[in-house]
Order: sequence, then C-alpha cells, then structure tokens
Amino acid sequence: MAEQDFLDRAADYAFAELERVGGDPLKLDTPLLTIAVLYHFQGMVDNGAFRYAFENNFPFSPPYSMFADAYRRIGATQAAENLERSVAMFPFENPHEHEEERNAFMDSLNESDKFFELGDEVCGDESIWTAMEEYAVKHAASFHL
Repeated sequence: MAEQDFLDRAADYAFAELERVGGDPLKLDTPLLTIAVLYHFQGMVDNGAFRYAFENNFPFSPPYSMFADAYRRIGATQAAENLERSVAMFPFENPHEHEEERNAFMDSLNESDKFFELGDEVCGDESIWTAMEEYAVKHAASFHL
C-alpha cells in the first residue's frame, strides 16, 4: 500500500499545481502533466473503458494524443496504441472537440465493436498504475517528494 500512497501524494501535488495554473494541463512540467492527466484519465477508463472517457469533454479540450503521449511516457505503449486506434475510428476530425458527435457515433455501435474492445483491454489494467507509480518515483523531485 505504501507504493499507492506515493502515487497518491504525487497526484495530489500534480493536481494542486494544475489548479494553480488555472486547470490547463499543458502549462505543467512534463512529469506533473503526465501524472495529472493519466491519474484522472485511467481512473475514468477503469470505471467504463474509453467510452466513459470519451463521453464528456476535458477542461481546455486537449487532443487525445496528450493522453496517448502520457501513456507512452510511463511505458504503457499498448494502452497508448489502443487509445490512438479508438480515436482514429471516429468518422470526423478532432474528436476531442465534438462531444455530441462522439456520443452519437458511440451510440451507433454495437457493444461488441472493436472500438469498445480496445478500451476494454485497458480497463482495469493494474500494470498502468504500477507504471505510473514507477514514473512518479523516477521523477520524485518534480513532485517535491
């Protein structure tokens, strides 16, 4: 449990810094951005796969590539690739900017569609939390821990 405690403390610091910069994750240093966005995003994915994360807009509407890049930075390459493949399936450009269209597209799909399978593979993947924590430990100085 001590490991999760470290990640939780790192995330608390990252979220405090995110609030300090007005909520725009792109204003954070890379280690803080990585933990802040992935801690939030993976929590959503664990509760409802990519669909849950796609159902609403994120503050400042960052492109989904920001989350895929964060997955890659912690070494979760498969999660990054699954996210990118799902995003590429939206039949319109810049899906991060079109909440209504994203939901209409997802509603048009069968629950067994590959689109949903990609997110299901990432949902509940404990190795992502382990990789996040290892990344936070590696960058502990950024979190003042």
